[in-house]
Parts: sequence; C-alpha cells; structure tokens
Amino acid sequence: MSLRTQLKPADLKEFTERSDLKATWLILFNWGLLLGAFAIPILWFHPASILISIILIANRQLGLAILMHECAHYSLFSSKKLNQWVGKLLCGAPVLADLDGYRKYHMRHHAEAGTKTDPDYPNYKPYPVTKQSMWRKVARDLIGLTALKQLYALLLMNAGILSYDMSYQSNSTNESIRLREALINLGKNLFLPILIHAGLFSIFYFTGNAWAYGLWWASYFTVYMLILRIRNAAEHGNVPDLLSTDPQLHARTTYASWWERLTCAPNYVNYHMEHHLRPSVPCYNLKKFHEYLKSKGLIEERSVANGYAEVIRRLTQLEPTST
Repeated sequence: MSLRTQLKPADLKEFTERSDLKATWLILFNWGLLLGAFAIPILWFHPASILISIILIANRQLGLAILMHECAHYSLFSSKKLNQWVGKLLCGAPVLADLDGYRKYHMRHHAEAGTKTDPDYPNYKPYPVTKQSMWRKVARDLIGLTALKQLYALLLMNAGILSYDMSYQSNSTNESIRLREALINLGKNLFLPILIHAGLFSIFYFTGNAWAYGLWWASYFTVYMLILRIRNAAEHGNVPDLLSTDPQLHARTTYASWWERLTCAPNYVNYHMEHHLRPSVPCYNLKKFHEYLKSKGLIEERSVANGYAEVIRRLTQLEPTST
C-alpha cells in the first residue's frame, strides 16, 4: 500500500488548515528580513556587511518565490483572492515572476511528477553530474551568466513569444506575434514588477541611500541564482527514482540547520517530499506534517538528506551520462 493511500482525510485535517495569521506573519517576516538585510551595509558600510547583505537578500528573494509558490497552490491564505493578490504583488512581482503563468506550469509538474512529461524533468535529469560540471554551473551562477539567460527567457515569456517554462528550455514559440503585440504584452506583464521596484528604489532614494538598491540586483545576478539551483536540485536531483510516481522516490526532504534556512531553505521549502505527498498542506504546517509521518514510521530514510552538504555530495557522487 502506498503512503498516499495510507493517509486518510481525517488524519490530515489539522495539517491542511490554512491560517491567515501564520500567512501574514510569513509575509511580514520575509519582507522584514529583506529590508533588514539592506540596512546592514547602510548602518555599517564594509565589504563583510555587503557580502552578508547580498546573501540574506538572495535568501529572501528565494523566500518570496517560495511564498508565491504557496499562493499558486492557494494554500498560504484561506482566501483565494488574498492568495492571488498577495502572491502577485508582494511575492511574485519583486522576483520578476508571474503567478498565473507559474501556477499553470507548476500544476503540470505536480500532475506529471515521476514521468518524462513533467515540465521540470529537464532540471533534474542531468543529475548526478561530475564535480567539474557542478563547479562550472556554480561559476556561471556567480558571474551572472545564468541570470542573463533567465532574464532573456523571462522577457520572451512575458512578451508572449515563449511559453511559460521554468526549466528555461521551451521550444514552444509564437513566431506570428507582432512587435506591437509583444510590447503590449511586456507592458502589461511587467507593470507590477516595475511598480514594486520603483517603490523600493524610491525608499532608498528619498532616505539618501539610492546606492543600496543596487544590492538587490547584485544579489539577484549572483547568489540568488546559486541558491536557487541548490534548492531546485535538492528537491528532485539524483533521488532514488526520478521516474516513479511515488513521492518518497521522486522527491527529497532535507533537514536544514539555521544557517541553511538563511541561505537555500527559507519558509520550510526543505520539506519537499511532504509537499508532493500532499500539496494542499501549507508550508507553515510541513514540518509538523513531517514529524507526524515520522512518528508513524512512514518516512523512508532514502527520501531524506541530512543537510545541503549531503545533498551536494549526492548530486556529484556518480559520473553522469552527460554534463
């Protein structure tokens, strides 16, 4: 009997309950930590403070993306409207993500996880890779090449030329679209990101710290891409069986220390096997859900990693077929 069939709706009720209070706290905490990260080098201008700031900003950029993901599932707030508008305005727009496009794409990922038709499959298929290949990926992330590639793809997606594809490998093009239509699409789809960033820049400008706004993009183009890669690969890379429909085989949970939660594992994103097992469980209940499954002896050791250092070892432990 699969783990999915063993779990009864009555057993899951306390885990699937949405809390507007917890959701609001997460939004405030993520934005508070983000603004606090900006404040560090403003109050103490030093290379070390700038580095700390860039890392923390990247962490909360990922945090906002994770909260957008929750809103895409309508699981952060109890209200569908709140999920939609908070997900668009305060979570997706700052990191240049489109909630509606992401939702459509991501629902396919859940429906087809464990198959080659999963739209995220290209992200995980190459693992494990050689250490040399991993270092090349890290270098591309930290020098900004990955961000440039993704921004170019995002522009084409927002223009309506490419279909929404978070593996950034879409070949589905709309070659018949005219320049005027593409520009209208860009204006419509990028209005909220531009609005949010204009507001963010204004805060720094009118407080005499316009230079600090550049930390957002310094982070986005470097550390954010790296921790995004690590988080992404940790979820499905070199798992026991990527082509199994069983979440304990095609997804991974990673135990995260406090410093890992401040880098690549914000907002309980590390409990990914549990998320695939029951996508309706809000992120703030995933840890409790994991502990419940563990207390019942339902968690398989092979679906869990003890920290992201272990994950990286798993991602590079074998010679791949290609790099």
